[in-house]
Amino acid sequence: MKETSVGTPVTIGQVTIIPLEEVSVHCDRSKGGLLFYASKRPIGVVVGSPQGKWAIDICGDQVPLETYIQKIHGLQQVLDSL
Repeated sequence: MKETSVGTPVTIGQVTIIPLEEVSVHCDRSKGGLLFYASKRPIGVVVGSPQGKWAIDICGDQVPLETYIQKIHGLQQVLDSL
């Protein structure tokens, strides 16, 4: 199972950084029982400031903010609270 989510926003002065994460959870059966594995990795950040809001992927490239809003449940609500 893979799920993208909004991490805990960090605010420094008038700038807020919102981490975007992908969480993967795997479960496998074996002769002796079950094996579980989980991982979390960053996929990008959203930056909000008085100058505007923009998204940056993990490679440092700016991407359309709407791309992440459509993909990540709850991001729009976090952005609305800024």
